[in-house]
Amino acid sequence: MFTLNDILQSNADQIHIQSNTAPDPALAFRSANHDSRLIKLGDLFIARKGANSDGHNFISAAARAGALAALCNIPANDVPPDFLQIIVPDVLTALHATARARIQRQKDTVRIGITGSNGKTSTKDAVAAVLSRRAPTLKTYASYNHELGYPITLLGLEPQHRYAVLEMGAQSVGELTSLCNSIVSPHWSLITTVGAAHLAYFGSQERVAIAKSELVQVLAPDGFAILNYDDERVRAMAAKTQARILYYGMGEGATVRGSNIGGDTLFGHSFTLHYHDQQRPVQLRLPGEHGVTIALAAAAVGCAAEIALDDIVAALEDLTPTPGRCEIKPGPNDSILIDDSFNANRQSIIANASAMHNTSQAPNGKRWAILGDIFQLGIYARAEHTTSGTALAGLVDYLIAIGDQARFYAEGAIAAGMPEKNVYYFSADVNNSAELEAAKRAAADLVMHEVRPGDLVLLKGSRGMRMETMLAML
Repeated sequence: MFTLNDILQSNADQIHIQSNTAPDPALAFRSANHDSRLIKLGDLFIARKGANSDGHNFISAAARAGALAALCNIPANDVPPDFLQIIVPDVLTALHATARARIQRQKDTVRIGITGSNGKTSTKDAVAAVLSRRAPTLKTYASYNHELGYPITLLGLEPQHRYAVLEMGAQSVGELTSLCNSIVSPHWSLITTVGAAHLAYFGSQERVAIAKSELVQVLAPDGFAILNYDDERVRAMAAKTQARILYYGMGEGATVRGSNIGGDTLFGHSFTLHYHDQQRPVQLRLPGEHGVTIALAAAAVGCAAEIALDDIVAALEDLTPTPGRCEIKPGPNDSILIDDSFNANRQSIIANASAMHNTSQAPNGKRWAILGDIFQLGIYARAEHTTSGTALAGLVDYLIAIGDQARFYAEGAIAAGMPEKNVYYFSADVNNSAELEAAKRAAADLVMHEVRPGDLVLLKGSRGMRMETMLAML
């Protein structure tokens, strides 16, 4: 929890409070949130105007949901008279200042920043699971990893937290440096991959690499840069930091290394974990070879924290997929559904389709991919969707494409040899929610009619596509 006094002291003379009751500086907030739909009793609502919506329009909704106060630029009129409205010139600046002050009182907490194009959230959850074997650990809620989510997570620091596992995202060069400068830098940084996410903002994978490398450049010499050895762009970041280097991966040069991959690619690989002269067998419940990479990343952080290898293995073997990320669920007509609906890019689509292709769990079943648009690709949209479709032709039997740019999945798959009769495209204006949901419903009706027992069905698309709404339709 944090208090009203934390906000007052960290923002000096920049605050005016509107309420009919005298504010108590000791008033404690359970948490903070910028989404009024997620507000719980005792929260602080962060009312910030964004690109697509203005949080000030939802202050009254947050008050009704149980928020004790709102941090805002302009007060709302339709709130209870005793509701606190903490009025500041700039909401983001005030939030960052409050988080910065909060951290200064938590000097014994080791902060681990995690960034990369793929796997940030699943890696964050896995790292937190390993560190929790040692001591109480704070972790980023869901994917709250930008200029709002990062400080909101840090406001949750409590004296008992020995570690804070912080997912950190970026959509432009300089953003991670700015977050670190305006609030705080991590003690250790972990980089997952450099892929094609957010190319509309970055312009190239080289600029993605530059942006992600900022998180190792801010490290002190006694910190750890924990780098994916198998991604050459990540591996090269060792030259950009003064911190100690700890590589993880399958390559021989990795300090924390995996070998002897076995088991089932969809339902969990087995592998041997190596660290210096120690080795242990591991059986995962995470799907795909990317599940092994996630486990190795978490193991590397555990090794940096000097946690016993047996304890690290126990944590890894308890890991299950993060909600909406390769969750295995019962599908329609006794099929098997792979719910990876939370987000998408080319690399993750191909990785999941490969896992479906290589599994031995459904020898007589067909493989289906239900894919929505990948967002934030700009001029690269057609190429990224087409390349994804081309790869799918050799990995799945049927493709269902939903949205606008999704038509290029279909074009790529057909050009690569997938029979045209096995490809279905449901056009929709992705900015028209009613039209998009209608397209999903039509696709779901097709799936319900065509999918058979033992089939594998992958559900995936960018966050803005909200592919998870199809779950209730299937």
